Amino acid sequence: MKRIVITLALLGIVFASSAAPAGNTTDGIERGPYFTGTIKSGFPVANNLAMKGVVVSVGANRDVHVCYDTDLMRVSVAWAGDYLKFGKSQVEIVHPQPPEVLGKPLFGTQVGPGWAMAGQLDDGRTNKQGRLPTEWAKYRGLYLNGWNVVLKYTVGAAEVLEMPGVEKVGEANVVTRTIELDSKTPQTLVVCDAVPAGGAAGAKLTFDLPVAGNEPAQSLAIAVQGGKGVTLENANGRVLAKIPAGKQSFRIALWKGAKSDFAPVEAALNSAAKLPSLAALTKGAAGRWTEPVVVQTVPGTTDGPYVVDDLTPPVPNPWNSKTFFGGFDFLPDGRAAIACFHGDVWIVGGLNDPQGKLTWKRFATGMFQPLGLKVVGGQIYVTCRDQLTRLHDLNGDGEADFYECFNNDTVVTPNYHEFNLDLHTDKAGNFFYAKGAPWPPNVQSPHQGTMLKVSKDGSKLDVFATGLRAPNGSGLGPNGWLTVSDNQGHYMPASKLNLIREGGFYGMRQAAHGKAPPDDNIHAYDQPMCWLPMSMDNSSGGQAWVEGTKWGPFNGQMLFMSYGKGTLFAVMPQEVDGTVQAGMVQFPLKFPSGTMRGRFSPKDGQLYTTGLRGWQTAGVRDGGFSRVRYTGAPVRMPQALHVSKDGVRITFTAPLDEASAKDIGNWNVELWNYIYSGGYGSPEVSTKDAKVKQHDKLEVTSVMLSADKKTVTLKLSELTPAMQMKIKFNLKAADGAPVTSEIYSTIHKVAAK
Repeated sequence: MKRIVITLALLGIVFASSAAPAGNTTDGIERGPYFTGTIKSGFPVANNLAMKGVVVSVGANRDVHVCYDTDLMRVSVAWAGDYLKFGKSQVEIVHPQPPEVLGKPLFGTQVGPGWAMAGQLDDGRTNKQGRLPTEWAKYRGLYLNGWNVVLKYTVGAAEVLEMPGVEKVGEANVVTRTIELDSKTPQTLVVCDAVPAGGAAGAKLTFDLPVAGNEPAQSLAIAVQGGKGVTLENANGRVLAKIPAGKQSFRIALWKGAKSDFAPVEAALNSAAKLPSLAALTKGAAGRWTEPVVVQTVPGTTDGPYVVDDLTPPVPNPWNSKTFFGGFDFLPDGRAAIACFHGDVWIVGGLNDPQGKLTWKRFATGMFQPLGLKVVGGQIYVTCRDQLTRLHDLNGDGEADFYECFNNDTVVTPNYHEFNLDLHTDKAGNFFYAKGAPWPPNVQSPHQGTMLKVSKDGSKLDVFATGLRAPNGSGLGPNGWLTVSDNQGHYMPASKLNLIREGGFYGMRQAAHGKAPPDDNIHAYDQPMCWLPMSMDNSSGGQAWVEGTKWGPFNGQMLFMSYGKGTLFAVMPQEVDGTVQAGMVQFPLKFPSGTMRGRFSPKDGQLYTTGLRGWQTAGVRDGGFSRVRYTGAPVRMPQALHVSKDGVRITFTAPLDEASAKDIGNWNVELWNYIYSGGYGSPEVSTKDAKVKQHDKLEVTSVMLSADKKTVTLKLSELTPAMQMKIKFNLKAADGAPVTSEIYSTIHKVAAK
């Protein structure tokens, strides 16, 4: 006779030390107590996708896994053994495909609501996409307590806490769902699908499962432990839990295995062990990532007015956490919070340490491709693919304990290219982020290729603008301008900087969402502020505005980052009759990774940037965190650009040598256009004849210099609107230093003066 040992594991809780248990990795990354992604399984139905899947690994070895679908508040699949199959793209960001379930499936549900509303379980969502209506069920977030994960959600008006767990009975795994709720009405929960049909009901159900060939006979057993009148019902092959109204605390236990092994498991299923208090686990607990990673800043060594300090990433680290940096922002005390594509947020201290010592503290883990971050009121908000997450450190130990779902209205599909990108707030407190269009460009959801607006309280998401393709970076200036970049592709002839206006359409017809102009007027889209040729920017990043005078002579100026080239530009806007156009000039700087996000530190007034390497970029490092530091040396760059019938007026930050400035041989001006079409990108074509692939060279007939020697006015042989103007110059400053660069601009209108 086998001896049955019942321990604390029967409570459904496995309390662990701060050391990470083994089991929930197939690629060497320790992701923390949970992982979020679009999770693919072939059980219990083919192509069972949880678009917003939260995978919780339970047990002392974390070798049993439960995937929650937070759109539908169901358990999509639970399995034992191997974890998830990650493609190469989980390390290199190109084409990330949904992770696939490995191991042995135990139970699951088909795609559809996990709880009934008014007794109904029909999936009435538009195109079977997005989350359930709030009045039906809504995910609210999750709590971490040690290695335990407690999910919070609502069903109707009832608040629910749920924690997955596992009870070990010998070698057998009994998977548990411990649930607490207080409901004024009865509720129905979907427990699992694909069981033999029948009319059985009660507190425990047992099924003989069909097997193939000579496999041993299999059984599935399900039991309710605790609760007041909670019962199970076999509704034509679907097991439902019927939950009476009132305050309930109960656990559903499920076991699947060889029929011959059922006897010892049956005793555990019949156990009346006391259930844990889930509410007690929502107060925060000891941290898991207690030791910071300490590194050294590498100061920039060039002798120019701006240098790039390398704020060394925390590599290596004990968890093999990848540092593909997405969004970041500054906390009130001057530390930086940085999100990483693979799911982490780090807190970086020591940015202004005289000895250059940086401390990196792992703050949060497990999130779904976070690529934007904003600090509001001291709290960290993170743009994830599945939701806008607000992080809470409940006990002040430097780690997030509650990952609040601030807004999860965005629709997710399996297409890799629909990243949610960047995060900014306007003066009213509304949040803005952009969502990429799919690749291939077959738009299949209402949010692909849009700029999205989330209300200050997180209760509402609206499509603010459409027609975006790969809007990797955005910005929101002190003047209220909302901007976003986009990259060459279909209906995107080149990279560009857009000024976003509510209701605008920005060119990618597949992502027009009903707002595209008719086919006989395909150019009637909102024109960008500025185009940039592939030679200067093959993949665009974000924008930032200079704040204050500590960063040289550019106070209030917009900056533009090139992800593909790892460079930085100053933007010189001009408004003509309500139309905004701009020019850009590149800073002579290079960054270690594809530059995407920029913020100015409120402590030292310097520009900080983050970036990553994954999509095509000249960056050489997986992730880069940099400080662009003003040294106080003279700045000799263009700062303003004005195009009028009188010529092109360029203002520099320092006086110019008069002879070199007035020498027309030191100036070269060209115009060209791009072709807007469904093809991928465009050649550079003549403004006079789009069939001719050439630049139109303009003659500089004269150059005038202002009295302060900072502003030149170029008289040109002709000046017409053009998608691209290039002004190349080779000058000297008044102090004899070389002033050599190129300006790239777009001319929509030529001002009268």
